[in-house]
Amino acid sequence: MSTSNTKKSSTRNYGYTCHTCNSSYVGRREQADKTKRFCHDSCRKAKSRQTDKAVKRQSRIEGQFTRFCKSSFGQWVIRECIKANTVCIMMTHTTTSLFELEQFHNRYYKCYGFNPDERKSVYHRCHIQARIGVDGSVGALHPLNLFIGLWLPNQQAGNKFVSADAGLSIPAHNLPKKWQVTLGDTNEQVAKKVRTLLGTEFIEYLAQSSALKLDTLHTLARQIYNRQQKGTSAQELEDRYTLGQLEQLPLEQLELMDAYQRGKGSFTRFKPELHTRASLCVYADELERMAAVSPSQRHRDNCSFMLGLVRVLGIYIAQSEWQIGEEHKSFLPQHAFEWKPLTYLNWQQPWGKPNRKLIDADQRLLIGSITDHCYHALSGADIPKGLLRARLLKRLDVAALMPTVLVPDDQRFKKLGTWSDYIAALYADAELVWQPLLALGLCTAEQVEAARTGLLDCLHAVIEKGRRDYSAQPRFKRTYRDRYYSQWGFKGYPAHLEFPPMATEPAAQAA
Repeated sequence: MSTSNTKKSSTRNYGYTCHTCNSSYVGRREQADKTKRFCHDSCRKAKSRQTDKAVKRQSRIEGQFTRFCKSSFGQWVIRECIKANTVCIMMTHTTTSLFELEQFHNRYYKCYGFNPDERKSVYHRCHIQARIGVDGSVGALHPLNLFIGLWLPNQQAGNKFVSADAGLSIPAHNLPKKWQVTLGDTNEQVAKKVRTLLGTEFIEYLAQSSALKLDTLHTLARQIYNRQQKGTSAQELEDRYTLGQLEQLPLEQLELMDAYQRGKGSFTRFKPELHTRASLCVYADELERMAAVSPSQRHRDNCSFMLGLVRVLGIYIAQSEWQIGEEHKSFLPQHAFEWKPLTYLNWQQPWGKPNRKLIDADQRLLIGSITDHCYHALSGADIPKGLLRARLLKRLDVAALMPTVLVPDDQRFKKLGTWSDYIAALYADAELVWQPLLALGLCTAEQVEAARTGLLDCLHAVIEKGRRDYSAQPRFKRTYRDRYYSQWGFKGYPAHLEFPPMATEPAAQAA
């Protein structure tokens, strides 16, 4: 009896804090490891789930980092760091701006224009603050310091200093030696420096990004390796390669190996059947972006001004190429109407017979002048606003503020769904023309308001015409038992030919 009492009295309780919920509890066993202290099994299981989730997240991050090093976006970042001799060009980035930089990179490729034979591109990713400045500074690889521009003015600009307030740069005294890229650094070593420099911002970018797309070389190497491993090749290669060995081979050799595996005797270099985007369309997108995000008020004002000129000039070019091309169709959408709102003034021979060669040369001068100053405005330089505005107004004038509305299309109406949506889309297309003309002073607010009012009346008129044409179709005319029927089988008009309900038109947009 005394022995039992002695055992009970020697039992010791320990006070712990749960590693999961931080609540206090009493345990009978001594647990030195704080990470294994749990008040209930539910807390133990919850911690286990958290650990598994963290392990999976870390594994995904490492996989994404490997893909980043092999992706076209990651390799571009690495090349830029090598050219600048430092990874400090990435210093100002956050997770959000890294995604914006990736989007900028993807937009650049959608401009197309690269000639794989000449290894030249129509467009460059241009710096506002030079990649390597004259004072030892470096231009940030950041969307606020980059724009897409034509290659020739970018080559001519070189590393010249243009503006102190536009773009982003890192001063020379903020470039520690530990972030320098040395001559022997591999792509992966440079990428690791970027990762270390940005820390959690870069980690979050990798964690949140979808699967990064591999570049052409690594995609082709993976395809060849997979065929080799699975035995699905039409012809087997003489040697067996590891994926690492294939990724070290030049692209031309991989293309030959790929063709051989597929049973082809030779290969033809792939060229996408895509047209290079028109320079004014590219500049319009970049001017609009910079006018919204540039840290410099002067830079934003210059970009906004040039954007107004580009939109008006784009409208004129779009109406000139209508039915023969669609390069500039974004400036003058003609889904539901026909429209030639501008006319070119023959200012050199106002009273004589127009000389086509003279007018064509003058148009090329106008387009070239506006295009060149788009680059200057984006690069942060000052632009002669008065000269450019006068040069455009001297040549272009309004011919028609009211479009010729077409009979509503059945497929377009079904896509939009209702009359309110159809009319809203009609006004939205017209506003893309009215607002640039109004902003440049080619028309007045009263004239635009009158055009808005007339647009709905014109729609009603063409619907009436469409109804007459619809009911006059031969399928509704028939003679039966010597009696003529003018509406045989007619069951009413389709939805796109019913009159829209009377409603007030959309409010005028701000100029």
